[in-house]
Amino acid sequence: MSLIQSPELLVQTIASCGVSSDSSFCMFSDRSDQQKEGDSLTDLISKVCIRILDEHPELAASADEGNDRAALKDLIVKYAEELSIRAGLYRNQLQQQVLDSLFGYGPLQYLIDDPDISDIDAVSPTEITVKKFGVRMRVSTAFESSSAYETFCRLLIIRQGGLINENDSHCRVTDSKRRLRINVTVPPRSVEHSSLSIRKHPSVSLSLEDLAAAGMFEPSDTTLLSDIAGSQCSFLICGKGGSGKTTLLRAMINAMPPLERVLIAESDSEIYADKPCCMSQRIRRVNEGGRPVSLRDLVSDGLTMSLDTYCIGEIVGDEAYEFMRAAYSGHRCLATIHAISAEDALDRLISLARTVSAGEQDYSLKQMLARSVNMIIYLNSFKVQKIVKVNGYNKEKDSYAFEIIREKENEETSDYTYLGTESLVPS
Repeated sequence: MSLIQSPELLVQTIASCGVSSDSSFCMFSDRSDQQKEGDSLTDLISKVCIRILDEHPELAASADEGNDRAALKDLIVKYAEELSIRAGLYRNQLQQQVLDSLFGYGPLQYLIDDPDISDIDAVSPTEITVKKFGVRMRVSTAFESSSAYETFCRLLIIRQGGLINENDSHCRVTDSKRRLRINVTVPPRSVEHSSLSIRKHPSVSLSLEDLAAAGMFEPSDTTLLSDIAGSQCSFLICGKGGSGKTTLLRAMINAMPPLERVLIAESDSEIYADKPCCMSQRIRRVNEGGRPVSLRDLVSDGLTMSLDTYCIGEIVGDEAYEFMRAAYSGHRCLATIHAISAEDALDRLISLARTVSAGEQDYSLKQMLARSVNMIIYLNSFKVQKIVKVNGYNKEKDSYAFEIIREKENEETSDYTYLGTESLVPS
């Protein structure tokens, strides 16, 4: 009888015996003659990964940095042989697949490596989509089983230091090494399968010229955006998720004067600016251990750090009020926010700030914003659709005074019309 030396040969052998290759196979304990129910190879790899991350997270973290790989490989074999007597028959492949699962992205790795893909989303083991330049499309990739998919989703959170279980059934983490933002939701919050969203940020920042070449805006508008970036103008970039807001913000930060001192304060690292004199800081959550650090702490501490500019990153909740506080302190402020139009961005900001604004009247908040935010840039499907200047707030009419600087006339074309009559950038 030939020795089974690989997972592939094992599958072929099982199939030749009339047993489905995706069914569980039986394993025997090396301490008794009693037969016990075993796991498929995929489940075995998943269980070994979970056990290592649960019992030896420090070893996994060290191995991820390139250290202690030999010790981790020995531990993989030890745990695998405790679960299956067959584990030793394909030791090398098992070790490599566990390492790939611990530190890589398994069947999604080729999507992670594709520089044209900005988003990877899954709602089940077989329903996986990606976005390329704002266009969503389905891919044929699928996980071998539901259990493999569920374990994979949890692994992505656990290995980045996040917490996810039945009580904490949603978590967002950052893979800073690969510049990924990862969102996972598991049951009971997810009804049937876990959901997974991975936002990819370019390993090399795109310049304004690169974005113009990619069709985000007309090449002639590069100078306008560069002027906004080089001024003391505070601005918001708005649009729906995946519209290119963070990509444009990163490019505009990199276009700022080299000596402009910027503090990027984020819930999760996403900006990854290349500009000199730029500090990146993030909040520290309660479950991360040590003293928690809130966004308010970062903003308040920044007042004593000789800053020129705050960048709050993405505003999705309480960050709205912190953005307003920072902007009203006289500092230049930048951020992205979800909104359906340029004109609605400020009202969206007010609605998010209202819950933590200490009872301040809406008109007070609106006056603060009108004095603090100078420009709003609206994107849709990776295209700059509109740029407006904020010229103030009228309390009696309860309305802002907007001046349209650029507006894309027809969404089907790339034609822009210049509508401004004043200086584009406030002095």
